[in-house]
Amino acid sequence: MQIKIEYCVTWNYLPRATSLVAGILDKFGSEVDNLTILPSSGGAYNVWKDDKLIFSKKELGRFPLSDDEVIDQLA
Repeated sequence: MQIKIEYCVTWNYLPRATSLVAGILDKFGSEVDNLTILPSSGGAYNVWKDDKLIFSKKELGRFPLSDDEVIDQLA
């Protein structure tokens, strides 16, 4: 599986992104073929699995309630 996490540098969303990375790798380990963390701006916090957007802060108007909200969508 290929995962991409886009996060806003301006608003310092890096701690959220790295927490999610740790949770993903803890749960899926070697099932992850590629995991990219993409610095961005504009309040972005988006997660893709195999080029399909599975979480967008902009679309939902909020962060994930927990990392598990995103991780469960990767299964």
